[in-house]
Amino acid sequence: MKKLPILLLITTLMLLTPIISNVGTRPISISFYALPSNDAILPSQSYVWQEINGLCAWAALAMAMQYAGVNLNLYDVLAASSVGFSFAYFHVNDTMLMFPGPLYTQAEPTKFLADLYGVNYTLYIGSDIQYLEQNVQVWQSEGLTVGVIYSQDEAFDLMRKTIDTGYPLLISVDPTWLPSSDYDILREQDLTGGGHGVLVVGYNDTSGVATIIDPGVGSFGDNFGYPDDGRGNYTEITYTALNSAWSNRYYISNTLTPLGNAPTSIDNQLGPLIRDKLLGVGTTYSPVSASAYYGKFGEVGFRTMSTDMTASGLKSFLSVFDGIENEVFFKAALIMFIGLGLEAQVTLQYLSYRTALASLPSIMTLTDLNQFTEAGERALPFFAQLADNSTLVYPTNITKATGYVATTFRAISEAYNSTGDIDSAFAPYESTLDDISAALLGIADAWLDAGNALAEIWPNDFISQYGAVIAFAGGGIAVLFVLLVIWIRKKPSQ
Repeated sequence: MKKLPILLLITTLMLLTPIISNVGTRPISISFYALPSNDAILPSQSYVWQEINGLCAWAALAMAMQYAGVNLNLYDVLAASSVGFSFAYFHVNDTMLMFPGPLYTQAEPTKFLADLYGVNYTLYIGSDIQYLEQNVQVWQSEGLTVGVIYSQDEAFDLMRKTIDTGYPLLISVDPTWLPSSDYDILREQDLTGGGHGVLVVGYNDTSGVATIIDPGVGSFGDNFGYPDDGRGNYTEITYTALNSAWSNRYYISNTLTPLGNAPTSIDNQLGPLIRDKLLGVGTTYSPVSASAYYGKFGEVGFRTMSTDMTASGLKSFLSVFDGIENEVFFKAALIMFIGLGLEAQVTLQYLSYRTALASLPSIMTLTDLNQFTEAGERALPFFAQLADNSTLVYPTNITKATGYVATTFRAISEAYNSTGDIDSAFAPYESTLDDISAALLGIADAWLDAGNALAEIWPNDFISQYGAVIAFAGGGIAVLFVLLVIWIRKKPSQ
C-alpha cells in the first residue's frame, strides 16, 4: 500500500514552528542568579487581534515588539519580516504541501525582524523535543539563539524572570487547554496537539494563576469577529492548565528584549530579501536544507500550482494512488482536501500579502516603491478570486466551506465517489479549474514583475552582485598567469 499523501490543511490555529538556533557550539541552559518575585503583571499595550485563523504568532509578535519599544502593528510585522511576500509549494510524487508565508517558517523571519529593529531574540525549547541535537545544529547554522528547558520548574522560572525584567514571554500552546469558550469547538472534537501563540504577561504564585494575552479569540467559529468584550486581553489561566497547554508544545518560548541599537539601513536589508522571496530563491526560504532545491517558492510556487490544479494535472497526481485499497473513496477524499487546503492557504496568503504590500512604503521610507507596488497590486484581484475565509473560520466542518475553490473540488469529489469514473467527474469542471489555474498564474506573473521591480533597485544578477569580486579575482588570475609563463620559460624542460 502506498503511503498517504501529506496535504497541508489548516485545522487548528497557527503552529509556532521551532526553527531557531543558538550561536555557539552548544545550546544554552537556563540559570538564574536572583529569585523571582511571587507575583508580577505587565502594563497593557495595544491589543493586536490576529484577524484570521493562522496569524496568531505574528499578532503575538507585534505585541512583543511593542513591549520591546518598537511600535509595529500586525501588518507591519507581516511586511518587515517578509512573510507576507513568501509562499512555498512542494509536489514530490505522492506528497503535496502548500505553505503560505506565515506558516512556512517563523523563527528565521522573527530573527530577521528583531535584528532589523535592534531587538534581542532568544528561543527556548523543551529538551524532550524529538531530534533535539540535530535540530540545534541546524538552528546554530542559521545564526539564531536557543536555550533548552529541562523541566516544568525551569519553564515557569523563565516565565517569572522574563516578566520581572519587564517583558512578556511569547509561548506556543495547545489551544484546547486555554480558558476561552472559543476553543470549545476543538475540545468537543478532541482536536488536541495544535499550536497557538500567546503572550504571558503576568503570574501569581499565591493563587497559582498566570495572565495571558490571546490574539486568537474570535478568529474562527460562530463567534468570528473582533473580541469587543476583551476576552482575549489579560485572561487568567491556572498554572495547571498553562502547563498542560505549554508542555504539549515542548515549552516553546520566545523572549524579545531591546538591545538599544537604533535600526539602520532597513531598506537595503529588507528590499533584497523581499525581492528574493517573491522571485522564489530557495536558499532564502531554506538556507541549509535540501528543501531549497526541491521546493517551489514565491512566484515559481504559484506558477507550478497553476499547472498542477488543472484537470489533467490533478488526474496525474491522483494516478499515483492507482490500485490503492478503497481507491475511489480515498481519491475522492483527497480531491476534497486538496480543494480545502488550496482555498485555506491562498486565503491566509491573501490577507498577509495584501496588508504587507500596503504597509511596506511606511517601513521602507527611503525607497521609491511605486513601480513595485503597482506590479504587486496586480496580484490582488487573482487572490480575491480564489480566497474565502469560510474554510478557515470553520476548520472542523467542511460542509461550511462555501468558497469558490472549495465547492468546486467538493463537487468533483462527490461525483467521483458516486460514479468511480474520474474522467466524467472532472469533465463538467474543466473550465472552472482552468479559471483557478489562470488565477494562480496571474499571481505568479504579478509576483515576478514585483520582484523584478525590486531587482531594478537592488540588482540580483550574478554580474551585478559579484562583478567587483570577479574583476578583482580576474586581475589576480592574470598576474598569476604572467608569473607562471615567466617561471616556465626559466625552468629547463623535463
